[in-house]
This record gives sequence, structure tokens and C-alpha cells, in this order.
Amino acid sequence: MSRRDPHSYADLEQGRVTHVDLDLDVDFATRRLTGTARLNLAAPAAGPLDLDTRTLTITGAVTQDGAAVPFELADTDPVMGARLRLNLPAGTTAIAITYATSPEASALQWLEPAQTDGGRHPYLFSQCQAIHARSVLPCQDSPLARFTFKAQMTVPEALTVVMAAAPGEKGPGARAGTRAFTFEMPQSIPPYLFAFAVGDIVSRDLGPRSRVYTEPKTLDRAAWEFADVDSMLLAAEDVFGPYLWDRFDFLVMPSSFPYGGMENPRLTFLTPTLLAGDRSLVNVLAHELAHSWTGNLVTNATIDDFWLNEGFTVWAERRIHEKLYGVEAQALSAAIGRNGLDDALASFGPNSPFTCLKTSGEGKDPDEFYSLVPYEKGFLFVSLLEQTVGREAFDVFIKKYIKHFSFTSITTEQFEEFMEKELPGVAAKVGAQDWIRKPDVPANAPSFTSAQLTSLKALAAGWSGGKRPDIATAKKWTPEDWQIFLQALPRQLSADDCKWLDDNFQLSAHGNCEILCNWLVIAANSGYAPTLPRTRKFLGEVGRMKYLKPLYTALHKSEATRALAKETFAEHGGGYHPIARGGIERILAG
Repeated sequence: MSRRDPHSYADLEQGRVTHVDLDLDVDFATRRLTGTARLNLAAPAAGPLDLDTRTLTITGAVTQDGAAVPFELADTDPVMGARLRLNLPAGTTAIAITYATSPEASALQWLEPAQTDGGRHPYLFSQCQAIHARSVLPCQDSPLARFTFKAQMTVPEALTVVMAAAPGEKGPGARAGTRAFTFEMPQSIPPYLFAFAVGDIVSRDLGPRSRVYTEPKTLDRAAWEFADVDSMLLAAEDVFGPYLWDRFDFLVMPSSFPYGGMENPRLTFLTPTLLAGDRSLVNVLAHELAHSWTGNLVTNATIDDFWLNEGFTVWAERRIHEKLYGVEAQALSAAIGRNGLDDALASFGPNSPFTCLKTSGEGKDPDEFYSLVPYEKGFLFVSLLEQTVGREAFDVFIKKYIKHFSFTSITTEQFEEFMEKELPGVAAKVGAQDWIRKPDVPANAPSFTSAQLTSLKALAAGWSGGKRPDIATAKKWTPEDWQIFLQALPRQLSADDCKWLDDNFQLSAHGNCEILCNWLVIAANSGYAPTLPRTRKFLGEVGRMKYLKPLYTALHKSEATRALAKETFAEHGGGYHPIARGGIERILAG
């Protein structure tokens, strides 16, 4: 047996699935997908073929000729799910598996009409990263196992299906009262990028290659917020080379979506918390766009190499940001990121193996050690490489790297080998081994400064000594300025200090979720009772883990608010995505 991914049962030497044909029926009454997945192999195979599943009910399997394929579903592992072993007859080139998902499928969230913006129709969406695709279809659920696919999905006729793939035809379904939608993904993707949504969904073109999808009530706001998407696309192509996914469309999700964004090619998913009304949070869209090169074209081979996706993408996102908004904006963004990294390092503790870039997560749930470390420590390492060799030379290197590894999934070791060949001696010069295989952040980490950044940090540092921002000046700060200032403030303030901030700047009523969350965390850490109703309300309005986790952590660690944390989760936890719900349960169990 030759398993190359510690989070997958797949042995690619048994046979490699290169294309999947899906035919699925969406049943909101039972909260199940039922249908067939036809897995096409790269070459004829015989004997065992191991696939990943999680809470799937398998009802049958046949070859391309209709011959029955014996199969065995192993006991369920709490992290990996259940191995499905197919015993293939000689000469098998395709296997059609009939199956059904579970109502508790970890990748799927089924929303009642009341949980949507419109309030009239139910909604369903998938979130397959990191290893949740196996709860939607039997597959080789490893980034190493890229595949193309075609899909047909049948849904109630009042609803629309969108998918991270090229849309095809739509028409009446096989059953009365249904519609069927078809899709095709001609470029190969890793399983975690398989994505779809079903609901009352409409769209508007924003440019020749971009379209925004939302529920009807959200469309105008979203179209305004992301109107500059074409500028981002052109800026990205200038740095990274041609965009190879044909279109860059995106879907603004229901509030329970657990991430800021998910880079599903052809249909990025975005949290509605980005709709701040001032275009101040569109950097998340730039991040997901950058993934079109670093992540979707060149993909980490396993979760242990996740920094290859996220470190390069944060670097790429900030290059786009700098190109559009200037060096100072990039410095502020990098400073906000460093604050988040420092929090993540503190949460793991000193010398944690999960603060290395190259990790070893075998036997552990990737959702449990997911953090900003691969994002922000990775960004610092890539930025150090850029600064060491110079921007012009590094841009040449990046384009070569992307072109060389396009549509493949690589290990950290493959990256290191390529870097040594193209940039000889640079790894040793920057101490790459310390960055990649040792915990914490090396002393040669680059810093990003600007006059405004220095001023804001100095102002926050002087808080304990009585220094306060000028009220008229602070009211003109950008959202990024406020994030820097709030993150630099002491984590605990007096009740009088909290009151002064909220009275003068109305932080509890702020429409920018980044500012609001930063403020509410300070208030919760400070035991400031007047903000607790707003905190509880906010935790019922969002499902993004970036906001849920720090707020529940702050509430839970104080004896005075621990009961409130549990009451709030009891009230709103059922509306969170399963991934987010599991994360909060771990916090409250601590």
C-alpha cells in the first residue's frame, strides 16, 4: 500500500480517478443528496481501489459494462471517515457508485427559509475544504487526486443551482415539480474545490469575465461593493500571468458561511460580512482571486503543505492590493496580518509543531489545527524571498513556478528543489529550514512600515499612560486604521475607557465587521457589560469563524460570561455550518 496523503485512504497506485460524472437529486425534506457518481480511471485497473467516504450510504457499484463490483465499507474513523474498498474486475475503466449523503454531511449546510435573506425558500451549500468532499461523494479525497467532472443536479423548480464549473443546460427534471441543471469543469481540480449552492439565486455581470451571484435582496449591495473586480483581475494577470479558468464569478453566501471566502474556481464563495458599504473589505476578494494561480493552479499536495497555498496567496493578494491602492495600504494590511499571526502563535504556545510551515498532521483533524500560521508566516517567508532576490527577479521566478507546476499538486520538498534550481543559494541565505521546519517566526522576518502605521501603534501604546486619539481626527480614520489601532490596544481596558471609546466612536454600531469584532473582543475581555447584548446579537448574525472563535473564546475564559457563551451557542449554534459548530464546541469544552 502506498498512501501519500496522511488524511486520505487513497492509494493512487491502485488506480487514479481523473474524471467524475455526477447525477444527483437534492431533497430538502430529507436533507440528502441521492444519485450516482461515475468515476473514470486513468488506465484499466483490477483489484482493490480504496476511496474516502464520510457518513455516505453506498447502495451499489458497477463497472463500465454493468458488472457488479463487490465493495466493503470499513468502520468509521473520527478524523478520516470510512474507507470504501472496491474490488475491481480486470479491465475496469470506470465505476458507477449509487449512494446517498447523510443529513449530517460535514460539507453540507441545509438552511430553512428563515435562515436566508429572502425568507421564502430553503438554501443548500457545500464547503469541502479541507477533507469534507468525502461527505458529498465517494472520491480520492486528497489534493493529489485532481479530476475533471460533469454534473447534473435536480432541484425543486423554484430554486437555482450554481456550481464551481461552467454552466450548461437547464430544463425540467425527471420528477414533477423539479428542474435539472448541468455543469462541466474541463480543468482538473482537487476534491476540496468541488462546490455548489442551491437556492433563490440571481446574478449580475460586472465585467466581461466576472459575474456576482446572490440572493435577490443582496444583489445591489454586492454589485456595488465588488464593482472593481475587473481591475483586480487585470492587476493579478500583470503579476502572475494569464488567468486560465475562463471566468471569475463569485457567490455572496448566506451569513452562516464559515470562512471569509473560498476560492472555488469559476465560482468563488464570499461571506456577506464583506458588504461593509465602503469597499473596505474587498481585499478578501483579491485573496480568492490570487488563489486562481497559487492554490488552484499550483496546489499543496497534502494538508501538511498547506502553506504553499496560503502563504503565496496572501503575498499575491497584497501585491494586488499594493498595485491598486499603494504601498501604505499594503503595509497596513501586512501589519493587520502580523497581529493575527501573533495571536495564532500565542494560542498554540511556544515551540508548537503547528507553528511550522511544514506540519505533520497525521491522525489529527485539519479543522482542529487550522490557523493563520500558514497564511501569515507563509506570507512573511515569501516576502523575505522577494526582498532577498529583488522584486524583478522574484516576479520572474513566480511566473516560472506557476507555469512549471500548473494543474499539479506539489509537496514542500518539490518547491524547495525548484527554488534551489531557479534561485541557487537563496534558501541557505534566508535560513529557509528555520522558516519551514522550525516553530515560531525567525528573527529575520521582514517588517512593513509606514508613517500612519507608526503613528497608530504609538497612539495605542500610550493608552495606559493616558494618551487618547483626537476625536475629530479619529473619525476620519480608514477602516484599516481602526483595525490597527484596536488590535494594538491593551486587551483589557477599564469600564471608563470602554465607555469613552464607544461613546465617541459608536464602535458597537459599526457596520464594518472587522472593526466591530475587534471592539467586541476588547469589551468582552474587559468585562464591559453594556456591549454584551450587542455581542450576543452579533454572534447570531454571522457564521464566519474569524469572528465566532475570538468572541466565544473571550466570553468563555471569564467566569462572569461563561454561561452567556453557552447560552448564546445554544441559541445560535444550530445555524452555524458544521465546521464552525465543531470549532466552537471545542472552545466551550475547554
